Amino acid sequence: MKTHLHHLIAQALQQLQREGVLVDVDPSSIPLERTRDRTHGDFASTIALALAKTARRKPRELAERIMAALPPSAHVAKVDIAGPGFINFFLA
Repeated sequence: MKTHLHHLIAQALQQLQREGVLVDVDPSSIPLERTRDRTHGDFASTIALALAKTARRKPRELAERIMAALPPSAHVAKVDIAGPGFINFFLA
């Protein structure tokens, strides 16, 4: 499942690159970890925090753009943003 989520995030980042929001991003550098607290989802990524400076955007704003660009997946029930820009994935 982690590989699937990683692929979804990579697709969203590629879309944002095509739109000019992001510059060259290495998909292998996408942070994605299991959450310690299940109320925060099953997996979380700090990719928006990591890319905010180079994108010249606030981390939360970038997280919203990434979330909007995520392709749909039957394996993901919900995606939300927490705090300054954590992207939380809730599995179906």
